[in-house]
Amino acid sequence: MKLESFKDKKATRRKMILISLGVITIVGVSFLLYKTFASFSREVSFPLMSGKVNYYGDSDIIFAFYNGEQQLDEMPQKGNKENLIFERAKCDNGASVEWDSANWAPLVVNLTKTKTRCTLYFAERKGIYLDKDIPLAQDGQDGLYVVEHNDLTTLKSEAGWEKTEYRYAGVDPDNYVEFNNEKWRIIGLVNVKTESGVEQRVKIIRTDGIENQQDFGNYAWDRWESDNYTNNWTTSKLKDMLNGIYYKSEKGECYTGSNGSTASQSTCDFSGSGSLPKGLDDTAKNMLDSEVIWNIGGWSTPNITADTMYEKERGTSTGSSNAYPAVWTKENDTTYHNGLGIMNPSDYGYAVGGSVRKTCLAGNLIDYDINNCYTSDWLKVSSGYQWLLSPDSSSSRSAFDVYSGGYVSSCGYGNFVYYANGVWPVGYLSPSTTIYDGDGSINNPFKLSD
Repeated sequence: MKLESFKDKKATRRKMILISLGVITIVGVSFLLYKTFASFSREVSFPLMSGKVNYYGDSDIIFAFYNGEQQLDEMPQKGNKENLIFERAKCDNGASVEWDSANWAPLVVNLTKTKTRCTLYFAERKGIYLDKDIPLAQDGQDGLYVVEHNDLTTLKSEAGWEKTEYRYAGVDPDNYVEFNNEKWRIIGLVNVKTESGVEQRVKIIRTDGIENQQDFGNYAWDRWESDNYTNNWTTSKLKDMLNGIYYKSEKGECYTGSNGSTASQSTCDFSGSGSLPKGLDDTAKNMLDSEVIWNIGGWSTPNITADTMYEKERGTSTGSSNAYPAVWTKENDTTYHNGLGIMNPSDYGYAVGGSVRKTCLAGNLIDYDINNCYTSDWLKVSSGYQWLLSPDSSSSRSAFDVYSGGYVSSCGYGNFVYYANGVWPVGYLSPSTTIYDGDGSINNPFKLSD
């Protein structure tokens, strides 16, 4: 009897242990499943966007959203203040995500099962401040490069100028953009002054000069009239032409001529009926930021680096007596200020790329004809001369240009503003303008939306 009693107790104890282990296992597995599923607990119901599983009908997809390793409570909205953009996605059950940047939405493809889980990863944008992430180039490549301004000591007194910029550099980077029903190109994400302080804007330049085929498309920076001509951009005839008849797509007064000769008054037709390219359409006008305060400071020599020239452009040196404005605004312009100018010397300097980029940026702009600098610079777009925005501060009558040999020159080379050089219009995009498609290549340029 005692033996049987002992056996019965032992069997009962084993049974209790097994039951307890079973309960613990079930609870543990349930907890694990709960924790696993919890990160996908935000269920979003919206129709299939790929149409690849019609025979399954509508299916629900379970999403989780992350910023790096940090889980988010909801999907970041378009234009979020954290500047997060879509980075990548991962789904189970063989599904995948294609990101629709125009509608800021995930397109789930190859969806064959319900309760499919997709994790969407977002990251802080590193590139052009538009609704498309643009990867940075590596040393020696064509593409988008970081430009740091932390060492520009003379600019540190005004907060914002030292912010990082992004510049396209190289022989032919993928920076084409569809603007004004034409191909323009993105110079980069540039620090500019607005009424709110120093902000950043995307700076673009027309791929081709606004030339006509008869006279190589050269225009004077300013006119010759009874020995009356200056390097004051706010009153210049080139500024008037760009922001007047070219901006308005009209026909009117301009000053043209051949390289190196005195320009004469002409009639230019940007209406679309002449040999010149048509001016801007209404969509393009709406995309330009006419509120940007342009820096039009200069210096007395191109024998300086691109970094130093960047500072001088934001300085106060203009004509020989510094009597001209160092900024161009709607308030100090007596004729037209619609947001069109030309590129700065530093823009040209920062556009050098390839294996010579570091060497060229360490050298002076006047030496861009050596070390393959200008042949590695996509902004050397002409075999002729290209006007630049900055005045020569050693004179009241000359301005900087890109010489035909590829280096930056000024007064010492006779760049009087009544001479006629090539002109490539430049503007800043409004911060409301976004990229919604394209990869920047010449055959698939970025598409813009306002």
